[in-house]
Amino acid sequence: MHGAHHTQHDPQPAFDWDDAYCGDGTDTATPDPLLLAPADTLTPGKALDLGCGAGGNALALAERGWRVTGVDLSPRAIASTRISACARGLEVELLVADTAAWQPETTYDFVLSSYALPPRGPARTATLAAAAAALTPGGILTLGEWDEEGCAWGEDGDLVTLDEVHAYLAGLGLDILRAERLRAPLHQHPGHEQQPADGAAVIVIARKPHDTLKTND
Repeated sequence: MHGAHHTQHDPQPAFDWDDAYCGDGTDTATPDPLLLAPADTLTPGKALDLGCGAGGNALALAERGWRVTGVDLSPRAIASTRISACARGLEVELLVADTAAWQPETTYDFVLSSYALPPRGPARTATLAAAAAALTPGGILTLGEWDEEGCAWGEDGDLVTLDEVHAYLAGLGLDILRAERLRAPLHQHPGHEQQPADGAAVIVIARKPHDTLKTND
């Protein structure tokens, strides 16, 4: 789970994303109940947290009985998640990987992307495509991201628009269950103390249809 400035996939990033994390478990954030709520409509199975950050949401899913895989570019973020998981007696599969290049080797009943998309461009579309491909038929994807039209920070393309995310996920064959703009609390990181308390967010919940064709070539 990353903060307001999504530059982790920029070829010339403004900072190293490792600098945003302590790596010792103390920065594991409180889970986001809004983004996790759709998982409560499902029988706990396999869950994927793309851009899991220090693991607040991933660990909350594990505590609810989900078998969770967390993926993040930052080794320190993954280290924090691992330490917090051990402290809570939870088993979570954790991978250090760029979400724009990582490909799922299995499918998941619930996929989460929590304020962690790359900037607009090939890396973003690859991450969204990976999220959709990771869904099992009937599985649900929940995406939360900062709203380009309602936030005053970020370079061009850092944030998203509701129409953009809606159209892209629908184009990947997902059924859009919910798509809205609302206010949401920011996830603060060291060095980001000047951010406002909350921001305008885009929330999209989508389901992979049961009749989606799968090939095993």
